[in-house]
Amino acid sequence: MGLFPLVHGYAAAVTFLVLAGIFNIAFTSMAQALVQILAPPGLRGRVVGLFNTSMLGLRAGSGVTVGVLGAVIGIEWSLALSAAAVVAVAVGLLIADVRARPAH
Repeated sequence: MGLFPLVHGYAAAVTFLVLAGIFNIAFTSMAQALVQILAPPGLRGRVVGLFNTSMLGLRAGSGVTVGVLGAVIGIEWSLALSAAAVVAVAVGLLIADVRARPAH
């Protein structure tokens, strides 16, 4: 999604969106499987429900923020900043996870 605002041709834009859709399906499938496998059996239904609600709710919220920000600074910059924010949060969570793990 970070590269999508940089393209100006229809074919390249559709190609990026198709690739994003494929990666989205792969990510969602893997994440759902991990949630189901790692959730305690007694809480599995609740954890899966919370996971799905969070995924769909955050996706709807990001549409509003990208849209509002896009109206202010332009849609290309809005998408680029949103993509950078996702990467920054992911890197931050990875660093926090690595630091929380005990040294072997």
